[in-house]
Amino acid sequence: MSTSQEQRFVHAANPLKRPVSRRKAIGLAGAMLGGTALPGGYGKVVMAQDGSTEFHAAWPYLDPGAGGHFNHFVTNGILNPPNIYGDLMYIPMGMLYWANAEWLPLLATSWQFVDSRSETPAATPASGEATPAIDVNADTLVVSLRQGVNWSDDQPVTAQDVVDTFDLLWLMSNTVWSYIDKVEAIDEYTISFHMSLPSTVVERYVIRQSPFPSSIYGEWAQQVRDLRDSGKTMDDPEAKQLLDQFSKFRPDHLVVNGPYTIEIDSITNAQFNMPKNDKSFWADQAKFDRIVNFNGETDTITAVVLTNDIDYATHGFPPATEKQMIEQGIRILRPPIYSGDAILLNYGKFPEFLDKRVRQALAHAIDRSQVGQVALADSGPPVKYMTGMSDNLTEQWLPPEAVSGLNQYPYDLDKAAALLQEAGWTRDGDAWKKPDGSDVHYELLHSAEHANKAAAAANIAEQLTNFGFEVVAQPVTFTQTGTDLDQGRFQMALLAWGSSSNPHPHFSYTTAFFVHNTLAVNSGGQGMQFPLVQQTDVAGEVDLEKLTLDSAEGMDVDLQRQQVTTIAQVFNELLNIIPMYERLGNNVGLEGVRVKAWPADDDPIMKNSPYADGIPTMLMLTGKLDPVEQ
Repeated sequence: MSTSQEQRFVHAANPLKRPVSRRKAIGLAGAMLGGTALPGGYGKVVMAQDGSTEFHAAWPYLDPGAGGHFNHFVTNGILNPPNIYGDLMYIPMGMLYWANAEWLPLLATSWQFVDSRSETPAATPASGEATPAIDVNADTLVVSLRQGVNWSDDQPVTAQDVVDTFDLLWLMSNTVWSYIDKVEAIDEYTISFHMSLPSTVVERYVIRQSPFPSSIYGEWAQQVRDLRDSGKTMDDPEAKQLLDQFSKFRPDHLVVNGPYTIEIDSITNAQFNMPKNDKSFWADQAKFDRIVNFNGETDTITAVVLTNDIDYATHGFPPATEKQMIEQGIRILRPPIYSGDAILLNYGKFPEFLDKRVRQALAHAIDRSQVGQVALADSGPPVKYMTGMSDNLTEQWLPPEAVSGLNQYPYDLDKAAALLQEAGWTRDGDAWKKPDGSDVHYELLHSAEHANKAAAAANIAEQLTNFGFEVVAQPVTFTQTGTDLDQGRFQMALLAWGSSSNPHPHFSYTTAFFVHNTLAVNSGGQGMQFPLVQQTDVAGEVDLEKLTLDSAEGMDVDLQRQQVTTIAQVFNELLNIIPMYERLGNNVGLEGVRVKAWPADDDPIMKNSPYADGIPTMLMLTGKLDPVEQ
């Protein structure tokens, strides 16, 4: 994720603030453009020919012929929530304004942590009321749903939809089940989440979740409950068989509760239409009659942006392209992303990487400022603290003495060489040899369509090769990278670190230690195969799974800070993934064509991570994104 000079909000510091009131819409008059020619495969879009208003989005997907589908729990689902446009189909229980830690209640009207063991548990406050301070003894999150919300098949959204959704998240080994052990419907519109491991992050896991309809998933959820009631766990073959069967489930239609749906017959490999769902509780707030979503990564979408046919895009546009857009009058939005790119290693196939000195050597051998500059110019600042979370979060969560003690791994080829020699590597002329005497040659996998990743991978490969550590950049299509990582079909890879979706540091460590590692089992693979029990100088022997869970454990935020400090120091020493740069958004925000105007740069919503609590999503759901008048 990207750095920003703006101070970040720390989610756990005040996890249940009062929901915010609505903001005033910002609008500027603009002219409507007519039909525009698009790149090959896109045909021609004639703007508002029927007098309706359109919002043009850009989000990559696989069409059904290429493996895309509508099982929203499984990889390659089209617009799987949380997703800035998927959240307009399946409404989350709430979304967050990151700048001030205030929640926007959506499908839920209110929620509260309570102590279920108390004889008189506190009542859940009504919407708009201040939430009482958290009881440090709380063991349950109670959520009240908004009444009067219906699915597009006219069935009401109830607590059962929520229970079924979370039971299927158990089957998918979602991390929320490391903290909760029971989800129950108290009544038709109230749900209880009992915490086996009390933590403030349960709020984020639960409230940011979009429930899915029981009419589609209820029978599967019942099979999960039957399995658990019989005492089975995910380690049992019956659970693995059910997981395999569910992962192959492909719904043939959509049942949504948000203001937009997908017109399935309109899906091509280039675009699809998202017409208004007039039955939605939020239909009047979303002011565009339909969304047109264009498929493709940076190379494809750039051409469409430059014809003024995209209103918002979060692609990592390269510096030269961004300059061209600005010269053309396209506004660039720069929200912080709290993530970036890191080098991931295949420890199962290349055990030489298991020696932390090798990973530390690689960190010293690469000029990270150069990598970030070629990738995203001013939107790609180098990582400074190397803690596995955003540098700004590091300064918020760690005490000054801990921050000053971090190894910043400055660019130092002599230090890199000394570490490799300590690890038993030798030089043969200008080239390095592994401890067993074999040659050094690795491929660095990266997504071909992400221009910033392609540029960064090429630069990393060049720097390491010049150091005598031969690396070749290996592009693959972006839809294949996650699968290749999970299946272990890689040597080195350039992929995301941190968390662009959740502000608590805990989520950055689930990325570092679980994603494409232990969670690769959900895709039938073993991933990086980095062992989670490690010996460290800073903390002795550690269990990284426990440290990750501990980083968010409890309802006491001061204790969480101590736990976060420990795992940050451990990451800083181990570098199981090697962060390169953080990323600031350089998002297209076209004005005056279909959208009147985007909020000012200093608007609080512009501090949201654009891949998490989406900027257009929240603006549409609150009626604050206006179309150009016809």
